[in-house]
Amino acid sequence: MESHVFVDTDADLRLARRLNRDINERARELDGVLEQYFKFVKPAFDLYIAPGMKDADIIVPRGGDNDVAINLIVKKVMAQLLERGYDRNQNHVRERPEPIERLTFPDCLPDNLIIIRDTPQVKGLHTYIRSRDTNRDEFIFYSERLSRILFEEAMNHMPYQAVDIELVNGCKSTGIRKAASICGVAIMRAGETMENSLRNIVKDCKMGKILIQTNETTLDPELHYLRLPVDIHDYKVILMDATVATGNAAMMAIRILLDHDVTEENIYLCSLVMSEQGAHSLAYAFPKVKLITTAMDELSHDFFLKPGMGNFGDRYYGTCTDLTFEEPLEV
Repeated sequence: MESHVFVDTDADLRLARRLNRDINERARELDGVLEQYFKFVKPAFDLYIAPGMKDADIIVPRGGDNDVAINLIVKKVMAQLLERGYDRNQNHVRERPEPIERLTFPDCLPDNLIIIRDTPQVKGLHTYIRSRDTNRDEFIFYSERLSRILFEEAMNHMPYQAVDIELVNGCKSTGIRKAASICGVAIMRAGETMENSLRNIVKDCKMGKILIQTNETTLDPELHYLRLPVDIHDYKVILMDATVATGNAAMMAIRILLDHDVTEENIYLCSLVMSEQGAHSLAYAFPKVKLITTAMDELSHDFFLKPGMGNFGDRYYGTCTDLTFEEPLEV
């Protein structure tokens, strides 16, 4: 039999927790957090969450501070687990999730996925980057060339507006200029390798950084560092990561941008290589985010891109001790 539990917490405490999280962990401004809270969060709570109290079997006041109620719930859950064969004397370690290949995806690629044309030049650059024999200097040179081609394609999907200009011979003509400011955000550390290429394409481009790492115990992505322009919601954001395997790191980065009031339509995820599975996961979660890449690889049972480019960050920065062509576990 199902039981419905409603955990209630004082409204002032909920607001205080949100302020602490958004300002200290997500680098947001106080005015922006308060505006979002009173304009969206509180009305949504009153409309969708609070009415659930009348359907709850148990209401826990004071939230996590109510030790008595929490202990009662824990005992109830433990009793049900024991009835279903749970052995409390065993070590229950969280296992890795099912391999992505076993999940079912549509036969066609997502509508918001853009793969640049597979020209001889692009094929040649991939040959250099994927080759084991390519030294570090060549790897940097050719990967940055490929990144520039990637960003040139991204610029084709930016908004433009008509402008009147005067030609050098004095004649009048009509041209176009981009109609939005652009900010690049690198998912550290592999995404940082693409910053120079973006600056070569977009003059005076602002930059931000996000560091996301996998918790080795829970296997969940965790935010460790964040630096974004305070007015990032006014920009078209090019989110950069050299490779996208499962897509979980990119997914968390997109959620962070959305939390800073960047709309889905203003996010362009650019990656040199994506897996089809990762692209499908991202497209399902964020159908309005444009996914732009130069190639599609497969995802192995141990979450490596195949054939991949090796450990991209190690090869670019020269920190690899043993050259391997398996990508590190991406969260």
